[in-house]
Amino acid sequence: MTDLLPWMKEKMDKYGGLVALYTMGQPTVITTKPEYVEVILTSTKNIDKGPEYKFISEWLGDGLLLSTGDKWKQRRKMLTPSFHFKILENNHDCMNKNWKKVVKTFLDAKGAPVEPLQIMGRGALDIICETAMGTILDKDDGGEEYVANVKRTTANSVQRALRPLYRSMTVLRLTPFGRQYLKDIDNLHNFTEKVINQRKSAYLEEKQLQADEYSESDGKKPQVFLDSILELAQQAGLTNDDIREEVDTFMFAGHDTTSTALQFVLLRLGENPEVQEKAYQEQLDIFGYSDRDVTKEDLNKMHYLDLVLKECLRLHPPAPQIARVLREDVTLPNNMIIPSGTKVLMNFFLMHRDPENFPNPEKFDPERFTHEMSKNRHPYSYTPFSAGPRNCIGQKFALMEMKIGLSTILRFCKIRAVTRSKDLKYRLEIILKPSTPILVEVTPRN
Repeated sequence: MTDLLPWMKEKMDKYGGLVALYTMGQPTVITTKPEYVEVILTSTKNIDKGPEYKFISEWLGDGLLLSTGDKWKQRRKMLTPSFHFKILENNHDCMNKNWKKVVKTFLDAKGAPVEPLQIMGRGALDIICETAMGTILDKDDGGEEYVANVKRTTANSVQRALRPLYRSMTVLRLTPFGRQYLKDIDNLHNFTEKVINQRKSAYLEEKQLQADEYSESDGKKPQVFLDSILELAQQAGLTNDDIREEVDTFMFAGHDTTSTALQFVLLRLGENPEVQEKAYQEQLDIFGYSDRDVTKEDLNKMHYLDLVLKECLRLHPPAPQIARVLREDVTLPNNMIIPSGTKVLMNFFLMHRDPENFPNPEKFDPERFTHEMSKNRHPYSYTPFSAGPRNCIGQKFALMEMKIGLSTILRFCKIRAVTRSKDLKYRLEIILKPSTPILVEVTPRN
């Protein structure tokens, strides 16, 4: 899998960012050009995901990530209000609390190399469970096992897509690989069902007390994401499986992408001490030496941290590529027609490294995202959260969570990279994975 990106880059460089071929018998177009990507992503008709996504459907069902057509439109419309900025502001306390726990875990290592993905993965899981699911996890609740199961399941889903024999459920059940894969999915479902049942009990109790019939406008308590699903279940007769597929989707997307992105941020800050110091000085200007929580007003002042985060997401987009199967013909700006039924694979990892939009693309340079440097850049040259009608519904939530996390870590910790970015190779799984675990050393700031 680590040799796929170099092959793609060679072909993209040779053929101008657009290649046509057959993959597993299906006509496929691969592109890294933003002007072509824009045509696909802005379409309201071509929203069907690629066939490889079906290999995570045993886990995620037909939720928002995988559904299409009227079902997707209905769910998207229903869930969007859960991520309104007014509701997001109510999550600051939870995020501050859990990122401080992450800092403590880092510092408890006393400068020994640590793998930040594992530590931040648990912190992000606690945050998504509390903010979106209304459930506070206990220390020994299986959270670490859930995070590990997610890692294995995403990796093994890719293996199923690449190995034709594993596509058969009959064959899958006969192999050690398949039995572990299905056991992991059962564990993931059991975990989310526990979260659902805990919240359902509390939700019904609150409904009896009329505690959640408030709206933002009259100053009463807003619903968490899972409450919206439970309410729809009552109104539209959703089954338990319908509820679980959305919870599975948001539990996965709400913690794995965030922790994956942040591990790369710590790596880049750890090997660029001058950038780390500049980001820390910005925090010092805002907070002084106070250990108070991050507020909305603080976030609006973190201009340099914004640049750092954008540059890290450019180099390491958590979703490195996405695929669509066309429902109707598409005409590209070069007048080439891609026929209906073709799979279009859009590789954001390589698109973000196109020297036409990002000169010296391998260099880590947050300044390239200043207004002056960005103003003439193609608007679809940078898409870490995808774009168009199927863009990431939780991107504002994710950015707020990452900024609070980075602010908290920078204020209390100094980071030194053990792993070097130049030595990394990457695996194009559902989420971008480094070839080897990333390690950093974390010491107290003062």
